[in-house]
Amino acid sequence: MLNKNKKINNKGLSIVELIIVTVLFAILIPASVSIFIGARKITGQAYIQHSAAITLGETNDILRYMRNQGYSLLVDGSFYLIRNPGTGSWLVKNDLPDLDTFERYITVSNALRHTDTNDLYFDGDFGPSYEDPDTKKIVINILWEPDYIPSELISQIFYISNWQQPITYDL
Repeated sequence: MLNKNKKINNKGLSIVELIIVTVLFAILIPASVSIFIGARKITGQAYIQHSAAITLGETNDILRYMRNQGYSLLVDGSFYLIRNPGTGSWLVKNDLPDLDTFERYITVSNALRHTDTNDLYFDGDFGPSYEDPDTKKIVINILWEPDYIPSELISQIFYISNWQQPITYDL
């Protein structure tokens, strides 16, 4: 049986409960906002890195296209590959352009081969070697500098051969 003399206090929150709720909000709101801002920065960086990787693949395709047009187009040296504004074609420049978000810095050189085995000679290999003019070592560096992170770089080294030149092997 209920005691009818007891009154239930439903007038609201006590001052202690109000202080506890205020402190919890004061802690949780800034933490939530900082997590949201951090996630936006990470998403932005991932998008830029993804775009740089696409630019790297596009640069590979352009160099293969140049090789297919004529192996002699792959001259030794370092250059920047940029889009020709308004035409959709590409320019090769020796100085740093200010036209693209990503800088495509490319170095082309004759590949080295081991004298004894004719295998490709990689960094860190030792022993006698020779330059193979029918195989080019191509180093591609894609650089960018967004506002909120320091300068970034992705790089790739690949070898491309003169596919019109027959390859002979000593047996």
